[in-house]
Formats: sequence, structure tokens, C-alpha cells
Amino acid sequence: MKILMVTRETQADQRYGLGRSLMPLLQAFRLRGITVDYLCQADLGQRALLWQHRCLAIGSFLLGKWPVSTNLPALLQVLLERINMGRLAAKLSTTQQYTHVHCHDPFIAAGLRFFLHFYRNQPIVWGITEHGFGCYAQAIHEDGIHMSASMMRLIRRWEAHTLLAASWVIAPTRRCLNQIADDLRISPLPGDWYSIVHARPALNHYSRQEARQRLGWDNNAIYILSVGRIAPVKRFPMLIEACSKLILEKDWQLVILGEGDHHLLQQQAQHLQFTREILFAVTDDVGLYLCAADLYVSASASESFGLANLEALTAGTAAVCTAVGGVPEVVGDGALLSASDTDALAEAMQRMLNDVQLRQRISQNGRARAEAWPDIIEITDQYETIYRQAAAG
Repeated sequence: MKILMVTRETQADQRYGLGRSLMPLLQAFRLRGITVDYLCQADLGQRALLWQHRCLAIGSFLLGKWPVSTNLPALLQVLLERINMGRLAAKLSTTQQYTHVHCHDPFIAAGLRFFLHFYRNQPIVWGITEHGFGCYAQAIHEDGIHMSASMMRLIRRWEAHTLLAASWVIAPTRRCLNQIADDLRISPLPGDWYSIVHARPALNHYSRQEARQRLGWDNNAIYILSVGRIAPVKRFPMLIEACSKLILEKDWQLVILGEGDHHLLQQQAQHLQFTREILFAVTDDVGLYLCAADLYVSASASESFGLANLEALTAGTAAVCTAVGGVPEVVGDGALLSASDTDALAEAMQRMLNDVQLRQRISQNGRARAEAWPDIIEITDQYETIYRQAAAG
């Protein structure tokens, strides 16, 4: 068995994106003597990128003249990125004799499926993991690439057709899997669709005192931590506005771990007259920050799983999370769940910071839930079983 994992991520995305959840799985397979490699946009050569840019330029010129309500050039760019990754995966899977290709995007899989028609040398089984909460076509629309109703139906049909042709479809929570099926009107749920959670994270653990000392944090201040790429779905502006409503006796500091342009977020904090500028940081040691923080907060608009939330539970950090997507399924009673609006989030944060006993109880619940969570060995067993069944079938 030789496995190729394929994503559309850039190298910058991997620190807080999909790569962070996949790397432990890759390492676990390698420890079993199974070859598994990771393919992302950084692996595209200059010729492949030139082909992609030329197709985009020609397509944008032609489609831009159509009087339709869909943003066709932007949609074309999104799809070309993924189809190009599928093309590269088809080429490599054949020339380097991979037996399994695992696409972490349905339209990468669509590209793979198309280009595999040009390579008939060996049988390859392939499948898909959907990482968003709901179908990918809807996620494209919500990310700002407007589609007309007819275009949305077309893209959804393409996505559904691709998923039904796959040897497996995986989502990180049962809620997520059901939502995808509902969005694409697939019923009943196919037998080769699976819900597999991300494994319990491996974090460095520190005492609060040691963590703050290493970071140079003020022992007399309250630290509120949030984690994630700076992207609209994480709703950091809502978190900042919620923080501005807090009434606390002690000085407080908002810390955001995540890559991206944070200039506008800092401007928002200044406009709301934060006494301390937001502290932005990038780290490979998330555990250090979680152990130093008083409160972890996720304000996301949508999460199929929420790996950072599980990391907070693992570290024993008191957590407040918006009850969106698969989050309630993951955190259970290990976090205080909030409605997905500014006032509700501020109220939940205020309640947690005012009540030491509540924070301790949530922290204990979260740690207990994390300790019972499947580890990477159990998760790798599940993936290996699926891969072997797909090859046998």
C-alpha cells in the first residue's frame, strides 16, 4: 500500500490549517512501514502554474462577457486551482505507483478522476475527505464567490456525482457528514461514507507559571486566547467586539495565534480603545500559549470539527466556543457553548471570567473528555481499514 494525500493548501496554510491535523496521521502510517506522501500547491511546478494562469486568463476573458449573476472568473480560479492539483495527483499516482489517492477536496478529486482516464497503467483507488461543514459548493458561495441558483445546482450536482464515484467519503464529525448528504440530497447515507474524528492532539504541557514566564506575560493580567488563520470564517472582528464589552477588575490582553493580515483587526481594537494592543503570534508550540491563558475562545461562524477547540480541552484551558457545525459534538461539556452572536459571546466570556469555580469545572470536564478521546493509533487503524477495504473492493 502506497498512499498519496492531496490538498490545495499552501505551505503557509499548513501551520494552522489542514496540514496540522494530517501530519500526525502521515507519521503514524510511516511508523507502520506504509509509504504516505503529502501533495500541496507548493509542489506545483512552473509549467503547471503557467498552464493554470493561462487557462484562467482565457476563461476569465470569455466568461467575463456573459451577462450572468455568477462571478464566473472567481469561480473559475477556485476550480482551476483544484483541478490542477488533481491533474498532478493523477500523474504522480501513476508514475510513482501509488495505490491509494486521498483527496482532501471534492474538486481535486474531480480533477483526479478526469485525468486518470489518460493513465491506464495500474488500478488506483481514491476517496475524499470533506473538511467543511456542509457541501463545498455552498462553502464557495459563502466565501464571497456569488453563484446564481442555476450555477449552484450545477456545481452541487458535480460535487455529488464525484462523491458517489469515490471509494470512500470521510468527514470529521457525524453532524458534518449528515449536513453534506442533506446539502447534496443524497439519501440514504452511503455505506462507504464514514465519520472519523481527528486524533487527540499531542501538546507540550506546562504549569501556568512556567508558561507565562517563558512567554514574558504579566502574572497580574487576564489573557484571552484564540487560535486560527486570520480568515472571515474565524470571525475575529466579532471576538474583538465581544472583548470590548467585558467589564473586568484586572487588566486583560487578547492574544491571537494565526497567520494572515492582522492590520485591520489591530485597527478595530484601537478604535474600540483597547488598553493593550492585540498580541499576534505564530508558533509551533500551541500548548505553551494554552497553558498560559486564562480563557480560550472560538468565535467561528462554522466548524466541521474545530481542532483548536480540542487542543484547548487537551491543555485543560477553560474554553468558550460558538455552538456551530460539529463543535458541540466535539467539545461536549468540556467548553461553555455560546450562541453565534456578539452579545451572547461577550456574556459567556464575562460569565467564565467572573466565576472561578465554573472555569475550573469546565477545565476539568475538558481534560477528562480529551483523555478519553481516540489517539492517533486508533485513528490510523480506522483509516487503514478503509484503505484496505477499498483496495479489496
